[in-house]
Amino acid sequence: MKADLAEEASKLRQRLGFQKASWIRALPVYLLVIGIFGVFLPWQKGRDFLDSVILGAYACLGIVFAAPAAAAEFEKDPTIQVALARVAISVLYGELVAGVMLLLGIITVYVSGGGRIVVGPDLRSLAECGALGITLSWAVSTGAVCVSVRFSPRTAKGAVRLVFLGLLAAFYLRSGWLPTVALRGAGIALLASFLLFVALQITMVPRTGSRKP
Repeated sequence: MKADLAEEASKLRQRLGFQKASWIRALPVYLLVIGIFGVFLPWQKGRDFLDSVILGAYACLGIVFAAPAAAAEFEKDPTIQVALARVAISVLYGELVAGVMLLLGIITVYVSGGGRIVVGPDLRSLAECGALGITLSWAVSTGAVCVSVRFSPRTAKGAVRLVFLGLLAAFYLRSGWLPTVALRGAGIALLASFLLFVALQITMVPRTGSRKP
């Protein structure tokens, strides 16, 4: 499994452009995204950035990066171990980017506040939203891999976009509910991850069986 994880991590770096000299073109894009969401927007919001809803939304941003990475095409028919490695590396990548933006945002607010921030973030609410973000990223990434293997990467990316639209609509209409339902949502996402894993195993059976003589 370690070899599969290392290989998937290497392939993800290639897809993202962080391989050899190409990182020079990829790095500015990430610096721009992290700069906007991790520094500029928190600086604009000020202490309002520490609101549980905003921090909760940031804690769930990992799915935006993880799911598209998981939906990428495999070079050959993957084994279940390779598929799980793809999910794990994609989620790790997404949560890492989201965590960096969240941490930079909080630091930016405290630095720009000049020591005037009295009430800090609700750590319990943030932890619950973080659990929702991780489980949601895992569920959607598993689903993306399953659809990519069963149908095509293009179909998987289309499904991911539909999920994004649904989540965006839910946040727009009921954003205030996020801290309240985060823990329950994490449980639902965890259950969905298990069911999608079973679906992925069922999808892989005909492919692994077809290679037998």
